[in-house]
Amino acid sequence: MKRTLPKRMHMKHGAYYYVSRTAGKVKWVRLAEEYGEALRKWAEIEGGKPVTAWTVAQAVGHYLDVSKKRLKPVTLDGYEASAKHMLPVFGHMAVTELKKAHVYSYVVTRGNVAANRARALLSAVYAHMAKAGIHDGPNPAGGLQYRNTETARRRYVTDTELAAIVTAAGVRMKLLVRFAYLTGIRQGDILSMRLTAATEDGIAYTDSKTGKDHLIAWSPELRGIWKASKGMRIGNVPLFLARDGGAYTSSGFKASWRRVKIRAGLPDIRFHDLRRKSGSDAKDDAHAQALLGHEDSKVTRKHYRAKLTAVQPIKPTSVRQKPKR
Repeated sequence: MKRTLPKRMHMKHGAYYYVSRTAGKVKWVRLAEEYGEALRKWAEIEGGKPVTAWTVAQAVGHYLDVSKKRLKPVTLDGYEASAKHMLPVFGHMAVTELKKAHVYSYVVTRGNVAANRARALLSAVYAHMAKAGIHDGPNPAGGLQYRNTETARRRYVTDTELAAIVTAAGVRMKLLVRFAYLTGIRQGDILSMRLTAATEDGIAYTDSKTGKDHLIAWSPELRGIWKASKGMRIGNVPLFLARDGGAYTSSGFKASWRRVKIRAGLPDIRFHDLRRKSGSDAKDDAHAQALLGHEDSKVTRKHYRAKLTAVQPIKPTSVRQKPKR
């Protein structure tokens, strides 16, 4: 899994480096092979002073490393994305220096959902350090009642917009977009989909977010997409390939998707909106819930049933006029 690294930190040949430009020349400073230690040294350089105690950056790096096998991939990806924006603010601080007021100010100042996620990451990190005996002080993000308002996204991709996206996409992306709409499968699971997922009854895969197994039954169109995407390949290889013939990376796919939606004239559409369209176009709530693999039907109705249903107007009643005298 590719990490979302803080600014000026890069990974090369199995080690992390601090990359800067001085007098027009790029300088690579080797940090460490272990992520937590690399973050500690990164914090030293960014903060301009040696760090003798554990820093927030080191603590976050340690937590992410020990949580690789425990956390779901989607959760880990989210935490690493949060760390990218939060560490430049708090990374250089010693874990004992970070106070609840700092976290509160960060959440309020940023004022977005990403700030809520960063607070959650900090809370998890400090809770882990307490259990591991690394830090016995208070949790500066724990018990913080303030949260920025999170509004459920309701963007519905119309059939016309979907057609525009398919038209703007290249051959490979056309197949991927149509596959995403028909199945409602998450982006990460689509990119990691292997040819071995095909069974006699349908496409069998494990949802990376819930860990639950799912089976999408074959339809004539879905079989056609699978056959066209597979080509002559066999074995445990990716179903969808990038332009270079290799597997999609997360960043590579995002760049490809961005080009497609810009060409389609729909810059506000996110790839995840295709999953919402799948749920919205399902015949009913039960079908949508089963297709998307939700345990709670409330999640399906709140976030994935965004298509407006036409309501018939009231039929006017006939009113008899009283005869004039």
